Parts: sequence; C-alpha cells; structure tokens
Amino acid sequence: MLSKIKKLPLVIDFIKNMGWRYILFRVKYIIDIKTGKFKSKFPTQPEFKTFITLSNWRNNTPTFFFQGKHIKGLQPNPTPILKENFDKIKSGEIQFFSHSWFNLGVDFDWITNPETNYKYDISKHWSEIESLSKESGDIKYVWEKARFSYVYHVIRYDFHYQDDQAEFVLSEIEDFITKNPLNQGPNYVCSQEISLRVLNWTFALYYYKDSEALTEERFKTILNSI
Repeated sequence: MLSKIKKLPLVIDFIKNMGWRYILFRVKYIIDIKTGKFKSKFPTQPEFKTFITLSNWRNNTPTFFFQGKHIKGLQPNPTPILKENFDKIKSGEIQFFSHSWFNLGVDFDWITNPETNYKYDISKHWSEIESLSKESGDIKYVWEKARFSYVYHVIRYDFHYQDDQAEFVLSEIEDFITKNPLNQGPNYVCSQEISLRVLNWTFALYYYKDSEALTEERFKTILNSI
C-alpha cells in the first residue's frame, strides 16, 4: 500500500505532462491491439492495386524538386567522401542515426537488430510486435535501414560521379517489399517510419523516373506498397 502511495506523484506528473487526450488515445490503442481490431483494419494480404501505368506517370508527373537526373542549376562535383560513403553502402554498411556505421551485409533480412542480433518474427502482424524488450533491444536499430535514408548517399554519388545506380537503388526497394509483406513484422509498427520510407522512395522514383531499370512491374509493385 505504501509503495502505491509513493508512486502516486509519478502518475500525477505523467498525466500532467502527457495530458488526458494522449492517455485516452493510448488506452484505446492498447484495447485495439488486444482485441485484434488492428488485424482486421490492416490486413496482411490486401488486394494488389494498380493506380497508374509507368508511361502515364512519366508523362504526367506532378511538380517535384526535380524531374529525373537533369537538375537545374546543379553541376557534378565529385568528392572523396561521396565515393567513400557509396563504397561502404555497396559493401553492406549503413550509417545509423547519422553517426555510426554498421555492417549489415549485402543480403540483409531487414528484421535483425544489429546491436543485439535479435531477429523479429516476420510472420507476426505488426500489432503483435514488441517495440522494446530486454531480448530484442531497441527496435529503432531495425527501423534505421528500413527508412531508406541511405539512398541519398547513393543518389548524390550517382549524380556527381555520373555513375548510374538505378538498378541498385530500385532492387533495394524491391528487396524490402519482398522480405517485408504488408503489415507483417517490425517495419510496419510505426507510421512515422513508414512516412519517412515513402518520402525516400518517392525521391528515388523521381530521380530514376526515366531509367530503364524502372520497369512497369517494379513501378506497380512499389506504388502498390506505398
């Protein structure tokens, strides 16, 4: 009883800091997980949808920062750091949190925490995945490569060295989609992470919009996933 009374100020502080709106949201979120509502709302085998053909998109792309590789006002300027970062990525290394490099290998499964070597169960619906546990460690270590921020290193190298990497970038996206079925595993737990991935995929699609490596089949697969 005494221990519960001692914890009361902590509970009050938590309510003050987070607010009732957040607390009620979290309660509903937990209920939706426990009742399996999210499983029906976000199915693991949704119908494959085709939204637009590749040729129609290429001819009617909405306004973006650029259109393909011809970026107005930007001239190639190759530097050693661009080449160094690119070589690391091609050999299977990824920079985590804009700081440390981890060697994930060239055939990474997208679901193994490189800090703990814990492998998440890809067969589980995302609502069943624990975001933080002693065994698995911090799930952000799995999310980091799945954000696809590393493709900016590759695209910068591509532009400044005039060394086309369309096949590599698009095959990385395709590999993720193949190994991460929709709404399964750790990479669909957080909507913010998904948003970042979509933004980075979109950037890559616009840069490689005219590439032969962007086939009709690849385009449909990526768009369906988005």
